Amino acid sequence: MLPTSGDREKKMPKNLVRLIAKNIEAHIKGKGVFLEVLSIDEDALPSSPSIPELTQSGREIGADIVLLWKIPEIKGEFEYGFRPKLIEHMAIELVVYETATGARFYHKKEERIDLERSEPITTWTEEKIENRYISMAVDEALPAALSAIIPKLHTDMVDYKPPVAGKVAVAAAEFIADLDRVPRTATEVKKNSFAVVIGIEAYRDLPQAEFTVRDAKITKEYLIRVMGFPEENIATLLNERATKGDIEGYIGTWLKSNVDRDSSVFVFYAGHGAPNPLTGEAFLIPFDGNPAFPEATGIPLKKFYEMLAGLQVKDTFVVMDSCFSGGGGRSVMAKGGRPMAISVENPVLASGNVVVMTAASGTEISSSYPEKRHGLFTYFFLKGLQGDADFNGDKTVSLGEFYNYVTPQVKKIARERQMEQTPVLLSGIDLLGNKASLPIGQVSK
Repeated sequence: MLPTSGDREKKMPKNLVRLIAKNIEAHIKGKGVFLEVLSIDEDALPSSPSIPELTQSGREIGADIVLLWKIPEIKGEFEYGFRPKLIEHMAIELVVYETATGARFYHKKEERIDLERSEPITTWTEEKIENRYISMAVDEALPAALSAIIPKLHTDMVDYKPPVAGKVAVAAAEFIADLDRVPRTATEVKKNSFAVVIGIEAYRDLPQAEFTVRDAKITKEYLIRVMGFPEENIATLLNERATKGDIEGYIGTWLKSNVDRDSSVFVFYAGHGAPNPLTGEAFLIPFDGNPAFPEATGIPLKKFYEMLAGLQVKDTFVVMDSCFSGGGGRSVMAKGGRPMAISVENPVLASGNVVVMTAASGTEISSSYPEKRHGLFTYFFLKGLQGDADFNGDKTVSLGEFYNYVTPQVKKIARERQMEQTPVLLSGIDLLGNKASLPIGQVSK
């Protein structure tokens, strides 16, 4: 969409991203410095990967180095006047990482290109102006920028001696690994589906909950690409954006104001839980929560369930990678407290349309899976959505299939680590009835 003024910052459309990626790949191949150049499709990537994720992705495809390119600026201006013209500003940045060590050893901060072209824009439509900006970016600005950057890259890399034969992995945006390479398998956009995704890793006053933000970010990608949720219908609350007020506001107000009786709702929570040792009640611990004062600073699990049950929608599926015993993992307890058995069930779930799956029973802890950089439960939840849970081969993962896949996988890995962790489906697989066939996502396997 064009602004009304003559100056605009553009978010690059995906077709432009792909064209730029191909152009960069062609320039890198040009001098034969690298034995092979591997390109990673932008559609297979989620947002905001870390450097370890980037280099791990390079290792997985057998590359010695990973080249990350960025377009920090692409800006267009137009002037009508006596000689109408279009003005294009583009900046490109290249960074190279060694996959074996994760070290950054080449960084070209910015190469700027400014173009002016006289064009009869007074007679053009907005769409034609936009298309001309794209052609200027791909056909003129980008080649000029790359012609300045790539020769220096080739010169610097000629004497580089990697551990094995040289390969360069070029991604159209960012790099990821393992199950985080999210397939795009949803056959339709479910416009009446809404989600709240919560990940709290860096608490204000508490120990870190390992990998929870990563869990939340990748789960959001699966919601969009596999489960068919519109991105604009997903509220993502991470770290300091997941306070008690934020969570209660989005669950109790934002969802309620957007859904209707035909809506589907999905809620994901990855973060700490805690018990109240005096009452035995379970609490979600927000970013600003304190297990010493759970009633004042936490969110009672009972209230959380009741807010969701009160939405009056077609169905609600809740996935919680948390635990509430206070025994460690993704649970915390006030100083001096002892771990305890906590019930995560609630009668409101038995007869309503809310289905909840928790990472562990009330006496267990929800553990991490460091090798995969996820929570153990979330890892197998996402693997199931990749297609591993499609037991009947109908290209759809149902709620029943999901439970029957995730539970034994989590128990197996936990026992290998001398731990007990058993995911719990509330109020049990036997009571699901027709809900067991509820489709969770489309798969490609």
